[in-house]
Amino acid sequence: MGRKTGIALAGLAGVVVLAGGLAWAVLWNSTGLQDRIMSRVIGSRLADTSVDALLSDGALHIYLCGTGSPMPDPNRANACAAIIAGGHIVIVDTGPGSWRNIARARLPGKYIDTILLTHLHSDHIGDLGEFAVQSWIAGRDVPLNIFGPSALPAPAPDADSSGHEFGTSGTADVVKGFAAVYDADDAYRILHHGADHLIPNGADMVAHEIPTPAKDELVTVFDGDGLKISAFLVDHHPVEPAYGYRIEYKGRVAVLSGDTKKVESVQRFAKNADLLVHEGLNHRMVSLIIDQLRARGNSRLADMAHDTLDYHTSPVEAAETAHAAHVKLLVFSHVVPPLPNALAEHMFLRGVSAARGDGETEIGHDGMLVTLPGNSSAIETSSLF
Repeated sequence: MGRKTGIALAGLAGVVVLAGGLAWAVLWNSTGLQDRIMSRVIGSRLADTSVDALLSDGALHIYLCGTGSPMPDPNRANACAAIIAGGHIVIVDTGPGSWRNIARARLPGKYIDTILLTHLHSDHIGDLGEFAVQSWIAGRDVPLNIFGPSALPAPAPDADSSGHEFGTSGTADVVKGFAAVYDADDAYRILHHGADHLIPNGADMVAHEIPTPAKDELVTVFDGDGLKISAFLVDHHPVEPAYGYRIEYKGRVAVLSGDTKKVESVQRFAKNADLLVHEGLNHRMVSLIIDQLRARGNSRLADMAHDTLDYHTSPVEAAETAHAAHVKLLVFSHVVPPLPNALAEHMFLRGVSAARGDGETEIGHDGMLVTLPGNSSAIETSSLF
């Protein structure tokens, strides 16, 4: 490139920068232009019905609205998955921060009328109140049905030296508590907006405790418009009962493990499934965290972290289950520990490829959408944000 050409290009670049600066200055100081641009952006977003089409496209969709765990992770909300098919949106678990990912994906909350809980740990129920009130605000005008475990058995008399009674609450108690907490909020909103806009009946939450099945049994918890969802027992002892869910729609099958150690029931009910969304706790990586906690004198947290190792499934164990069940796609959720970069993801997946065989595996992320077209073998993955 000659000297004159270089000067000409530099001059052109200067003109472009100057023009861009002048345009920005005009926009910055013109309220009318700002309003027109903002109005067009808002209109474009409101006119986009692509997400609504998921309800009627004949496919089974699994949307991951929370793939994290109680360990703080800026990139992951706590446990949540949305089942979208046949005009329904059914939510499995409502971990803290997960409603925000429903909103980010612009899923039509008015269609959320059923929530299924795998178990009653806080990282699986923390946003239950937000799901109730926000789906009501979005237009749901019928009570929100919430299915989950029955009351847990009380511990042995010597299990707690404090004398405090633990382990006697079930889904009905949890729902009653959230309803009480949000009762004032519901009343204020009706007074402010009017019962014509916020149907009072839509503020109600109705609990349904799932009958505890036998170890080799499925219990149907949702069956409508071709979408069938069944609960089965997993092993998250001492959390009992704890459930996984099997989803069936137009010949496609997806299974959500819930929180569990490696257990035969997941393999049984995921046999030949198109998709298995399985929790994953990397024992080696958590053990390194435990070692560092002990080295810094924090034996209390180290002991509690060690306690988690025996009631969660390692990535390799989940891969073994998926391989034995001939699952087409394995997706990890409830990811422990947080994976901030590619190296951490590589460490998380150590040994998975060998255990998985020829099957496909992905680490799930918030916003991930898995689409299983009806009466097909295709599997599509994408992101809603």
